[in-house]
Amino acid sequence: MNKPAKPEADEDDLSDLYGPPLTQAEEDAWFERNRDGLNELIQEALDEVAEGKVEPWDFEEMLADARAEFEKTQKG
Repeated sequence: MNKPAKPEADEDDLSDLYGPPLTQAEEDAWFERNRDGLNELIQEALDEVAEGKVEPWDFEEMLADARAEFEKTQKG
């Protein structure tokens, strides 16, 4: 007898992959525990932007890439 297939996870419901969503209190506690590390990462990113180390996003290029990827998926 065949085993029933495991249903695929709904794209909007990621709890199968990551567990149940955090409550507001759990989320607040996580941010509090990680506040210093997050602030360091944000400051590092701001410094890189100020120093010109970051290339700005080109929306038209991103849109062209997305269109090309879409066209590839439409060819059957």
